Amino acid sequence: MNWVTLITRRLLSLQRRWQGVIAACLFWLVWMIVGFWDTLLLLVLVGIGFSVGRILEERTTWQDVVEKLLREHYHDS
Repeated sequence: MNWVTLITRRLLSLQRRWQGVIAACLFWLVWMIVGFWDTLLLLVLVGIGFSVGRILEERTTWQDVVEKLLREHYHDS
């Protein structure tokens, strides 16, 4: 488990452009292994999981999230 921490710290200490390159390479690798549609589904599920986790972490309701999103996109001007 110590090596996971070491690798994580090294990756987080890299410049953002290199983190982006590594993320793109990992995305490409997953795409080549499982295919385009499965990779797209995986990204959608990760996005949903992230959103649900953030909502639960902030202890907000779905209505608050929708209201916040709409308020940011449709300003009263």
